[in-house]
Amino acid sequence: MKLVPTAPTESPVLTPLDALTFRLEDLPRQLRRIIDDALQDQGLSRTQWRLLAYVLRQEGLTQTELARHLEIERASVGVAIDALEKRGLIARSQHATDRRVWCILPTDTAKAMLGSLREVIDEIYAQLFGGFSDSELAQLGQFFERMARNIKA
Repeated sequence: MKLVPTAPTESPVLTPLDALTFRLEDLPRQLRRIIDDALQDQGLSRTQWRLLAYVLRQEGLTQTELARHLEIERASVGVAIDALEKRGLIARSQHATDRRVWCILPTDTAKAMLGSLREVIDEIYAQLFGGFSDSELAQLGQFFERMARNIKA
């Protein structure tokens, strides 16, 4: 792919990289909308789902650790934690060595709900990644990782 227009008839305003970047920006927005709509039936927001997924995978994470994983502010994580706790999906437990810190644990209700959540999310993933081979998905993941490293550099 050419990175910059070279022929006099090509537009320097909208390059092939612009089109690719615009598409790359559009996909997450579309995916967020689809996930939000699907999770609405479960009574969860996308942030609550992501937080719950991390807590189900690794019990005992702190609010700070969850904020780092989710790449959102601690206050936003706190709002999601409060909502999930109110629904009985997570519980707070005092840290073993630091009484100021609370660890977040999934409840049995959350664990029981995981199957139906997994079905909803996996259906979206099947739609999103339909037609990709395992090697193409691995390559796509490598491309995304490289782009993330490039941005951090």
